[in-house]
Amino acid sequence: MKYRKSEYLEVPHGNSAVWRYMNTWKFRQFIENSTLFFPNANKLTDQYEVTLPDSVEQKKREELKRQGLHGRDLEEEVASFSWSTNPMKDLVLVNCWSTSPHESYALWKIYLGGEKNGIAIRSTVSKLRRSVEKGKDVYPEEFFIGKVKYKKHLNNDELSRLSVVTTKKPFYDFEKELRLFVLNYPLSEGGTVPPYDIYVGRSVRVDINELIHEVYISPFASEEYRYEINKLLNGNNAQGFTIKDSEIRDQ
Repeated sequence: MKYRKSEYLEVPHGNSAVWRYMNTWKFRQFIENSTLFFPNANKLTDQYEVTLPDSVEQKKREELKRQGLHGRDLEEEVASFSWSTNPMKDLVLVNCWSTSPHESYALWKIYLGGEKNGIAIRSTVSKLRRSVEKGKDVYPEEFFIGKVKYKKHLNNDELSRLSVVTTKKPFYDFEKELRLFVLNYPLSEGGTVPPYDIYVGRSVRVDINELIHEVYISPFASEEYRYEINKLLNGNNAQGFTIKDSEIRDQ
C-alpha cells in the first residue's frame, strides 16, 4: 500500500501514541492473518459520518435565494452543489484508531461490548503508517491518514472529500480518532472494479511486528487471560513488543 499525503489532512507527529481496542476474536484474526479490516463507511454506526452536513446545503440554498434563484432553477443549483461536494460515502473504506498518551476506560467498555477479555494495541503514528506500507498487500491501493475533527458545521473551504471523511459530530470527541482510509471512485470518473466487495470492505495486510509496540490486557480480564494471549502471540511468531497489564483498576 502507498501512503498519500494531503494538505487537507492533519496528521499528528510520528511519535504520537495510537491505540486500537479489540475483543479476543478480532485480535486473533488480526494476529493469525496479519490484516487490518477497512469496512465500508456505510457500515459505521454514526449515520452522519462521511456525509455533507445538512447545514452546509441549507446555507447554500439561502445563498442562492439571495441571488434571486427560486423554483426549479433553485433546486437544480442545489442539486448540482450537493453532487459536486458529494463525499461518495459508499466508496470510502476506513480503519479507526485513537490518539492518546494513555488508555481510555470508555473505549475499553465500548469496544469490548460487554466482554471482559480483550486487548488494546499501542503503537505510534509512524509505526502504523509503516506497517501498512510494509504489509506487501496483494492489491495495493493508496491510503490516507488524517486526524478527525469534531465540528457541527463545515465552511466552504472545508468541503473537499478528504475533509468531509475526517469530520465527525462533537458528540464523539472522546474518541480522539485517527483515521486511515481508502478512497474509491465511480467508474464514470476513472474508477476501477476492485477484487473485493467494496460495499462490505477489505482486509489489508500489515506488518504486525512493525505495527505493535505494546499489547495491553483488558482491565476486566481473567487471571488466565494473559497466558492465553502469550500463547497466541508465540504461536504466530509475533515478537519484539511488550505485553502489559492495564493500568486501570476497576472491576
